[in-house]
Amino acid sequence: MAKYRIAWMPGDGVGNDVMEAARTVLDRMKFDAEYVSCDIGWKFWCTEGNALPDRTVNALKDTTCALFGAITSKPQDKAKVFLANRGTAAIIPSPHEHAAV
Repeated sequence: MAKYRIAWMPGDGVGNDVMEAARTVLDRMKFDAEYVSCDIGWKFWCTEGNALPDRTVNALKDTTCALFGAITSKPQDKAKVFLANRGTAAIIPSPHEHAAV
């Protein structure tokens, strides 16, 4: 059994590249960890209405820590246009509008 359980959250775009580099470093260090893949980001906001799904929040409760890459977001006006062009009926508030300061 691994010493640490790490929530692995690459997110979108450059987040995948950043996390790939982080994993290379951790593996070279022979870091004793189990990596738990977690969903986060623009894709989940578009498909589920939540950039940080409840299943990810629950996974975070069962891990030692989390590594997070990056997520993409759009301002609400641009997100509405994007979703309208995709034929999405419900307009969901953009996570960009609710970012923690």
